[in-house]
Amino acid sequence: MPVNMETVDCICTNLRTAALAGTEFYDARLKPSGLKVTMFRLLRQIQRTPNATLTILAKRMGLDRSTLGRNVRVLERQGLVAMTTSDDERSKDLFLTSEGIRTLALALPLWQKAQADMQALLGPETDHLIETLRNISELSHSDAAKASLYEN
Repeated sequence: MPVNMETVDCICTNLRTAALAGTEFYDARLKPSGLKVTMFRLLRQIQRTPNATLTILAKRMGLDRSTLGRNVRVLERQGLVAMTTSDDERSKDLFLTSEGIRTLALALPLWQKAQADMQALLGPETDHLIETLRNISELSHSDAAKASLYEN
């Protein structure tokens, strides 16, 4: 008899469903800025990371370098980020353009309101949920954890 994934307490299914709902929640609230939450997150990381390169940002954001590169190119085409020119093609610093700074300044209060709204929805368990999600995220960064998954 096939298992109905909708009714099973599948952690993976619930995590993915929650991630999609959370993304839609933030995207809707950031819409007046013209950013999606994925773009907002990347702009904030560039803003917060001195000498931000694709390699450094990929590590900080938990993304592979090629995925991050594609996302950066979208922001570049929109005029929100630019790269320094350098003799070394492998390592270019990313920075926000004046349009990127302006767009991020417009989006930040929208994101802060979304944060407050989400915290109100989640209630007093918010801090515990964030800690749990961080612990789950660490699984993908831990080689020991990856190895132990395949031992059983």
